[in-house]
Amino acid sequence: MLSNTYTMEAKSRAFTFLKMEALIRVPFFQRAYVWKKDNWEDLLIELSNTSKNHFLGSIILKQQTVATGEPKEALIIDGQQRLTTLSILLKALYDSLPDATKKNVENSMRNCLFYKIDETDENYLIKIQHSHLDAQVYESVIRAGIDSSPLVIPNDSDSRVMQCYQYFLNELEKKDSKENMALFNWLTKSENEILVVIDLGAKDEEQAIFDTINSAGVHLSAADIIKNALFQKVIQLKGQKEAIKLYSATWNKIITGEKENVTFWETQRSTGRLRRDNIELLLHSVAVIKGIYDPDEHTLSDLSWLYKEHIANFTTFDQIKKFIEDITEYADIYKKKFLIFTNQTMFSFDEYQKRLFHILDCFEISTFHPLILHLFKSLRDDEAQLEKVFSAIESFVVRRVISKHEVKAFNKFCKEFITNPNALYARLAESNDADFYNQLKYISNRHAALLLFWVELHRRHNDKKNDTTALKYCYSLEHIMPQSWTEHWGTLPVKTKPDGSLMSEKESAEDRWAKIYWIGNMTLLTTNLNSALKNYKYEVKMVGEGRKKGIKDYAELIITKLDLVKPFDEGDIVWDEHKIEARTNFLIGEIDVIWKKNAVAIPA
Repeated sequence: MLSNTYTMEAKSRAFTFLKMEALIRVPFFQRAYVWKKDNWEDLLIELSNTSKNHFLGSIILKQQTVATGEPKEALIIDGQQRLTTLSILLKALYDSLPDATKKNVENSMRNCLFYKIDETDENYLIKIQHSHLDAQVYESVIRAGIDSSPLVIPNDSDSRVMQCYQYFLNELEKKDSKENMALFNWLTKSENEILVVIDLGAKDEEQAIFDTINSAGVHLSAADIIKNALFQKVIQLKGQKEAIKLYSATWNKIITGEKENVTFWETQRSTGRLRRDNIELLLHSVAVIKGIYDPDEHTLSDLSWLYKEHIANFTTFDQIKKFIEDITEYADIYKKKFLIFTNQTMFSFDEYQKRLFHILDCFEISTFHPLILHLFKSLRDDEAQLEKVFSAIESFVVRRVISKHEVKAFNKFCKEFITNPNALYARLAESNDADFYNQLKYISNRHAALLLFWVELHRRHNDKKNDTTALKYCYSLEHIMPQSWTEHWGTLPVKTKPDGSLMSEKESAEDRWAKIYWIGNMTLLTTNLNSALKNYKYEVKMVGEGRKKGIKDYAELIITKLDLVKPFDEGDIVWDEHKIEARTNFLIGEIDVIWKKNAVAIPA
């Protein structure tokens, strides 16, 4: 339910609600018109059935505060695509009518699509003012043929606005003029309420409205609202011409100018339970770096109003210009450095930046993106120091996640490390070795696969005889002693308690059940074993049976060939709790070297 602190008003409206409006402005740096033929076709088919009721969705307008005597003005916060399409359809309908009929309906068309500042004015102004991306073509379409000027269709085949107009015009020309008259009449009748128009007051927060009315729960990015606030401030301080110039040199160049840029910024990353697109993660990171966003107090839903509040404090063009340039500089770094991985990505241990991002991605942690972005910029000329700090972040994250310490505190740590870089090393030194080592004995399959993969790459990096140092992250985790061991692994070894006394059979079984989940009982194979073979005794599981291939057949990695296959081939055909414990301790030693507490770069 919407808070009663909002002054918003939502009502069912006919398309003719436009007659009551003056200027309706698409925010100057709003995204372009993007609807395609499928959308236009669906709309025309839907509306052509004038015998039924239709609902086309909502339009959100934010009424602007204007000086006394100035014409009413509203911003289109949401529904630009829908409103633009309907206005183009109305104009195409008008253009398709016989000349005699045009005279009869001209006033109705003008009242929907045009306005005058004063009644005595001769010139009509276009009611919907598009952003700079579509303004020229949209105006050409709406003005074409008006006031005795010839109907001239601009030659702009790349414009979706023009394509929309030409589509409607072509389709309407195939219809009988009576059908087009009927549709024109239906569209301009005030009782045909096809829209819900939501009017926001000047002080209403549009992002909060977005999040509240969106019943599907789909996250809507604040990026457009922030972008609009930035460049509207430029317009306010320096004018539209300077805003276009600055936009072209900054935001459009890095973020929206090229198709590959748009694709990158719209690509989503996992952030815990949610997925956020890159542009929002960038803006969040910049806000944290600059102290606009406090992770202890704010959430991502606060991002747009925090930016708007910050932008409102700028009083000079130089201030807003510097802020926009900083954002786009961070955007350039983010796009070049914040990696997105595929199944074909190759990893090697010495690529420390890729290693950190891969580990963060696998843990689904983006909390440290602001810190990493800050470090990329502040240490751009000190590669050695950057590697040292990245290794410390990596160790801090691995130790804390594996130890199952509260990861929500990462927000607080990120803010702390940006403000005081030395705090990272102090926090890492405080990590508890006992917690870390113990949790490697209760590790999840997903985390075990990640650590074993990087242990493998670490071994390859240190083995100068090994020509293959880069691998894809595509291996399957296998428990050597199976989780269903009772049928084929029933013999329990003799075990003693810490006090030297012998374990009972029940205690030995409980000990086995526990050790199955130690990291020393896990390895990586090139593919999953046959489901039946997975539970066979050790000798069969290693060599396979019949057409069922065993561990030896899928043992591509050193951690499998050296730790398991080599001893097996040399006659060591027993795998039990003692072996699991020994290998776990050996792996803990390697893991401790890779993700160490003393925060120095890992030696070659």
